[in-house]
Amino acid sequence: MIRHVVIWRLKPQGGDERARTFERIRSALEAQVGRIPGLLRVETGLNVSASRRAGDFSLICDFETPAALAGYQKHPAHFETRAIVDPLIDEHWIVDYEL
Repeated sequence: MIRHVVIWRLKPQGGDERARTFERIRSALEAQVGRIPGLLRVETGLNVSASRRAGDFSLICDFETPAALAGYQKHPAHFETRAIVDPLIDEHWIVDYEL
């Protein structure tokens, strides 16, 4: 099994707007389950830490195999999600590892 972890920093926005933006992104990310072969689980979380080194939110996905993760990267549902998420993001970091 492969775990795919992404930490995002949103473009600057106010507190209420930040929560609304996260909910929009969370809905798009979670909607991928059942549409992408080999995607077993999606978990998202809005950061509650005020540290200057903290990201704004995270995504954790579990995939059956490395090939399933590779397929996810090219899947039309993933591109649909990126069309929603990418314009709202300043930067992100990714870690993929075997469980």
